[in-house]
Amino acid sequence: MHRTQSQAGLTFIGLLLILIPVGLAVYIILKAAPVYIEAFSVGDVISSLRKEYDLKEKSRDEIYNIIKKRLDVNDISSVNKDDIKITKTPNEVSVAVDYEVKVPLFGNVALALTFHKAGVVR
Repeated sequence: MHRTQSQAGLTFIGLLLILIPVGLAVYIILKAAPVYIEAFSVGDVISSLRKEYDLKEKSRDEIYNIIKKRLDVNDISSVNKDDIKITKTPNEVSVAVDYEVKVPLFGNVALALTFHKAGVVR
């Protein structure tokens, strides 16, 4: 007498149903990771302005040039002059950077990431 045993395991279709969403998630993470690393660098540039001892006496253009030089050193090209808002009061200087980066995924599908970084120098 032969006893039939039920087969257990993963079929090819079951494997595809698992690998496709996991592969898509990994692909999106790999495309978005450099943008987030760049955003952390923008935050570091903004927070490094606190070390400038005479920032209150400088004009907006001079502050923008300082920021632009630091962004260029870090090879950040996503931030334009229009994205940087500098507000000066007698006691403090506020710098805010609001920008958006579009990462192409495939075809006409893109991932739009919006970032806001701000800092106050007193």
